[in-house]
Amino acid sequence: MDSIFRIPYIQTLAKIDLTAVNYKAKSDFLEKLLKEKPGVNSPKTKKIMLILGSSRLLYFDYDELVSFYPDWEIYNLSSAVTTPAYYDFQLTKILDAGIKPDLVIMETDPNQFNQNSVFKSSNLTYSFDLGYVLSNLSLFGKDHVSFYLGRKLFAVGTYKPYLDQMWKNYKNPYLDNVLGMHQSTYDYIISHNGNGLSPIDNYMEKDSNALLLTSHRTLDWLFASYQRSNMQFGFYEKILNRLQEEKIKAVIIWPLSSPDFESLMEKESLVKTWETEIDSITKNYNYSILKLKHDPSYNCNAYADGGHVAKDCYRSLMRSILLEYFRRYEPNRL
Repeated sequence: MDSIFRIPYIQTLAKIDLTAVNYKAKSDFLEKLLKEKPGVNSPKTKKIMLILGSSRLLYFDYDELVSFYPDWEIYNLSSAVTTPAYYDFQLTKILDAGIKPDLVIMETDPNQFNQNSVFKSSNLTYSFDLGYVLSNLSLFGKDHVSFYLGRKLFAVGTYKPYLDQMWKNYKNPYLDNVLGMHQSTYDYIISHNGNGLSPIDNYMEKDSNALLLTSHRTLDWLFASYQRSNMQFGFYEKILNRLQEEKIKAVIIWPLSSPDFESLMEKESLVKTWETEIDSITKNYNYSILKLKHDPSYNCNAYADGGHVAKDCYRSLMRSILLEYFRRYEPNRL
């Protein structure tokens, strides 16, 4: 019976959103990278940039990146609701394969260090492999390892057999459109260096009340029952240690959200506590955090919702990242 829920079509009926599709595409894209080994199996003709982030770094326009930054080959391994553990998994695979990025962009954010986040139902459900989990047993701990094994051994752990909901999805008159969107999203990620296909493309929210409402909603969702995660801080330090050992240039970025969301964040004492700690840890490894809220080179005021900038802002975002790269590592070229 469980094997039935390993059939892709049945999985779609059980879970019709794009979460599993995005993670599957990112997993397959990572495998594609590991097989091709850019700069290892073939001569390195461009600098390699690796982006590790959440949905806030996912929707760069691939064609614009190719056009505006011809000296760089930019691979985007971002996905929705991510954590340092997810970044470490990808970075470990890349570096162990002999691929050496010239620049690693890594997102950081206080919610990524929340022990009570949706880490289990996102990263731990849809990513990692057994070898990686077991090799990091001391960081994951028994509870997370048990959860991971349960989800991998039994498909119904992820794709719940709620037959009434599956029947509704099956009878949905737009099911063919949904399946088409799933395939388009997967194909786009694979063929566009991991950059995501935005379901809302160039939409920007123009209603200030809607931005305030979604800011409150997002903050309540992200920071409900916040508790510091020793595990995620452990993975964060593991990443910085590996980057330092391999002498890899890195820009660690704290993205910007809408003014309403940023204002609400400023009132959260846990955010200030996290910021002090993360700054101290990052400095210990001779790196620093690019905080867009303090960066004068970043200028954009378009938002998809309270927690996310509109796609139009990704141009300014990449410009700020590369300016920071030149400031730190190639100041003579500014």
